[in-house]
Amino acid sequence: MSIRPRYEPDEARERILNAAESLFRRMGYSKTTVADIAGSLSMSAANVYRFFPSKGAINDALCRRMLAELHVLADGVADSPGKPSRRLEELIVAVHSHNKARLTHEQAVHEMVAVAMEENWQAIEEHIAFMKALFARLIAEGMKAGEFVAGEPEVLADLLGLGCCGVFHPAMIADCSEEDSEKKVRGLARLLVRGLQVTNVAAIPLSRQGG
Repeated sequence: MSIRPRYEPDEARERILNAAESLFRRMGYSKTTVADIAGSLSMSAANVYRFFPSKGAINDALCRRMLAELHVLADGVADSPGKPSRRLEELIVAVHSHNKARLTHEQAVHEMVAVAMEENWQAIEEHIAFMKALFARLIAEGMKAGEFVAGEPEVLADLLGLGCCGVFHPAMIADCSEEDSEKKVRGLARLLVRGLQVTNVAAIPLSRQGG
């Protein structure tokens, strides 16, 4: 009689997530069941439910894992050498390129993200808050360096995030995807960053009172 290996809870969760992602990619999210995921791991569906209460919870965990990968990338760009204006431009382009490659090129992955955005907005809100905080940090650094006009970094970060919605949102990227989108996104990033610079002091409101 074969003895099934026992896994620590964290390891078991990762095995379930890896199996689920593989099946979602191959079969599609809607066609994959928890029983399919369990069967691919030679375990019962009840065992999967010990770690995840539903298929939606598995999908949410997968999307959070994908967003965590993006956050590592974004932090790396923000922490790289160079002027804040340059890093801000590179950050916008990098996030777009990552989302285009990771979340939209593969239809099965796009479906996973779309479902997560419909069913668990909290993860998306946390991601938006993360990006705004990163924008605010770079804007504050730019102000300190004399590159950006003085103002409220959080307000300007909110406006910058609004300007980037179309090039960050997976559904919008998928609907309007072009081969040369990175070139156009870089042009947009430069336009947005230029609006923050000292030579364009009147381009955007600088405080809550200003808008």
